[in-house]
Amino acid sequence: MAEQGGEKAPDALLREKLIGFQREIAELKRIKQEQKDVAEQREQELLLGLFEVLDAFDNLEKNIQGKEGFLDKTGQRFVQSTRAIQRKLLRLLRSRHVEPLEFPDNKARMEQCRIIATEKDPVRANEEIISVEKKGYLDIAGKRVLRKAEVVTVHNEGPTILSAFSSRNGKNS
Repeated sequence: MAEQGGEKAPDALLREKLIGFQREIAELKRIKQEQKDVAEQREQELLLGLFEVLDAFDNLEKNIQGKEGFLDKTGQRFVQSTRAIQRKLLRLLRSRHVEPLEFPDNKARMEQCRIIATEKDPVRANEEIISVEKKGYLDIAGKRVLRKAEVVTVHNEGPTILSAFSSRNGKNS
């Protein structure tokens, strides 16, 4: 480094400042990425909590099916109110680009499903979904599965699989 009268040359001073700025930029990028990661983690935790609330609504709906005709007016209004709340929650998720997973071909795919039980059914094809025990959800903007669906599928070879998580174990579905 060339010094002029005890001072650093202008190009050396500029180089030091440039290096300092580059370090600051790198540090700011690292901090920004950390903040982004924390925000994504918090959003994921919130969504998982909302999915559990939707699961509770789905379970309530399963329990109500077939019994609605026996409810008095107050009970029927309660059912209508809970369905309205569920629809509002689903609309909120849709506004954030989150949709329930759908299976138009009724086949389980590993990237979208977790198979919690299997049953033999010679009339149906292997991996065909018999029931969806818990809905899965998809971030359609980011095209990523936020939560896999828990499903019961057909499996005609070997023993059937029953999971503690399946409502089919107790035959209460």
